Amino acid sequence: MQRGEAVTATRALARFTAGLSWPGLPPPVQAETRRALLNWFGCAVGGAGEATYAALHRTLGTPGAAWLAGRGEGAEPGAAAVLNGFAASHYCYDDTHLETVIHPTAPVLAAALAAAAASPRAVDGAALLAALVAGDEVACRVGRALMTGPRPASIGWYMTGVAGTLGAAAAAGRVLGLGEGAMVAALGLAASQAAGLRAAHASAASPLVPGLAARGGLTAALLAGAGIGCQDGALEGPKGLLACFAPGNPPDPLTAGLGIRFAFSDIAYKPYPCGVAVHPAIDGCLAVLEAAGPAAPAPEAIARVEVAVDPLAAALCLREPVETVFDAQVSVAHWCAAVLVFGAAGLAQARQACVDHPEVRALRRRVAAAADPALAADQARVAVLLTDGRWLEAAVAHATGSLANPLTEAALRRKAFDQMAPALGEARAARLLELLDRAEALPDLGVLLEAAGPA
Repeated sequence: MQRGEAVTATRALARFTAGLSWPGLPPPVQAETRRALLNWFGCAVGGAGEATYAALHRTLGTPGAAWLAGRGEGAEPGAAAVLNGFAASHYCYDDTHLETVIHPTAPVLAAALAAAAASPRAVDGAALLAALVAGDEVACRVGRALMTGPRPASIGWYMTGVAGTLGAAAAAGRVLGLGEGAMVAALGLAASQAAGLRAAHASAASPLVPGLAARGGLTAALLAGAGIGCQDGALEGPKGLLACFAPGNPPDPLTAGLGIRFAFSDIAYKPYPCGVAVHPAIDGCLAVLEAAGPAAPAPEAIARVEVAVDPLAAALCLREPVETVFDAQVSVAHWCAAVLVFGAAGLAQARQACVDHPEVRALRRRVAAAADPALAADQARVAVLLTDGRWLEAAVAHATGSLANPLTEAALRRKAFDQMAPALGEARAARLLELLDRAEALPDLGVLLEAAGPA
């Protein structure tokens, strides 16, 4: 660039990413990054034990040096990016940037770890955390730009596939040590691959979206590092990402307060393994049971369940019929029925045995959910009509895991441990938690990654 020449938004993001330093970040940003790291490892190690993951591994798992979560063998970096992104999203338990409904860390950290295997230099814990900040921040800012303005991007675009690919490129490029110019190219190459459709919901294609985003971002960073260029301004320029996905939206959210206000600090962590839009309804059903206490109704005593949710939840999560675990992940009816039958909303209620359970299946048919435009995204109302004519009701002002009612540190650690322990054993899971706590001090990622696999 010539002195005095205007800096594009794409270049500003590239400059921020390339120059990011972990020690220079504010303590609250560092704390949020550690939470994102912990949540990702729990989800990825747990998700790698599922049958759908095994099928993906048989198809894509070309042997190589890149680490695979929860496994005793590696894969080539591109395959590892897909597999780890898929594993981290399998239970629909990954983090969420609520403003844009992006699940940023799944593709970002999968790409960063794959890039570490492709890097000619050893990567330490602080470098990985810096890459995580870079990737999540780019993803969330791209999502904001797509969703803020006169023509927000269509709900049909799966934002994790679109913005997540950009975030993955930023994270992988940061691990690979790309300079500003190469990072501009990486972001442009990633924008050329950004994609993802909401039609993937309720199928195994849903967790595949962040896996493919991770691979797309990794590929973009590797190509840029090899000297493959791309036009500057690929995000905000004519025929760029914004012009195609959200024409007319201003590019300001890409750079406003960059390096001062961190968009990814608004990431939320799920208490339940399903779409975040379902969580207020789950809280409502749990509140009904808690208020009833020992007199909580048996499933056969429930005549009808009426649920009011916000319009986005209605658009995304009124899935019926429910036949698979992927249907269940985006079904208000399934989770209301499962909670009222079992009194819980954990991994057991996300599995096929619960989907097929006769009492859950029968009660699902008696759940009626509808949109109420007066409700916010973290609100819901639940009314349970009993066969004796009584009503049990609850209103949720701020769902558990929302920004106004965030998941506590203890709950987040328990969530991670409960996913890790079945795969690793309790002792190794506890060891992994301890290493994650001090990840920034690790001189090499090897000890951390070794702990995140079977003995």
